[in-house]
Amino acid sequence: MKQKFAIEFLPEAVEFMNSLDDKAREKIYFNIKKAQFISDNELFKKLNGDIWEFRTLY
Repeated sequence: MKQKFAIEFLPEAVEFMNSLDDKAREKIYFNIKKAQFISDNELFKKLNGDIWEFRTLY
C-alpha cells in the first residue's frame, strides 16, 4: 500500500505531543499513520486549503 502524504510536525506540535501521556500519544501517532494509507473521514478531514484536522478520541 502506498503512502498518500508525508507528515511534518511543527515544533509546537512536537511539544504538545510530548506533553501527553504515553497511551494518548501512541493512539494519536497510530491514527496519523493510519490516515497516511486509508481515507477515513472519522480520523482525518480537510478543512480548507492546506489545513487538515486529525480527530482522535481517547
